[in-house]
Amino acid sequence: MFRHLRYAAPVLGILAVAPLGRVHAQAPQFGLTAGVSLATLTGDVTDDLENNTTFLVGGFAAFQRGGLTIEPGVFFTRKGTKFSESGAEVKNNIDYLQIPVLFKLGAPIGNASRAYFGVGPAIGFQLGCTFVGSAVGVSASVDCEDFNDADGGLTTKSTEFSGIGVAGIEFGKFAIGLRADLGLTNIYGAAVGNVDFESDLKTRTLSLVGSVKF
Repeated sequence: MFRHLRYAAPVLGILAVAPLGRVHAQAPQFGLTAGVSLATLTGDVTDDLENNTTFLVGGFAAFQRGGLTIEPGVFFTRKGTKFSESGAEVKNNIDYLQIPVLFKLGAPIGNASRAYFGVGPAIGFQLGCTFVGSAVGVSASVDCEDFNDADGGLTTKSTEFSGIGVAGIEFGKFAIGLRADLGLTNIYGAAVGNVDFESDLKTRTLSLVGSVKF
């Protein structure tokens, strides 16, 4: 996981010093976010897929520039899906180190809170991929790479690009809201011998998140 952190530092550093026109920029705030997610896949052969309950956790920096907040972050997020196979429940867990950059606008609600809305891109670096099956009290885990050998099989992509949308309410230093994460690139492929086949399988993750700023 830590080898991927080298991608985070340059992104945060560039955004910290990048000007946005001639608008006065306030000192940045930093915070933590955690949440519970419902994750699944969209695209090919997804009719029988169900939501997999997962999670995300990470930190962010908030740069206020006029009425716009630029919010880069670094998150651990688990995506994937769930399905049933031969009487067993199978969860596909796909873990990412994700670097989003959100552009957020806010509107006051009363004297003590405000609503916020935001969108932005994200890049995710895959940390791991497993299939976890359970039946009659017995469970087993198989790495996704085990489905690929010299004759072909399932292949996974090391990076994912996605679009993020957020909305919620802030109460001083605290916030609660929804976070929609829609994958824009395929996460799986297939191979037969030396021939690769592109699939249409993308992630879709909806999270209920809480944040605190310091």
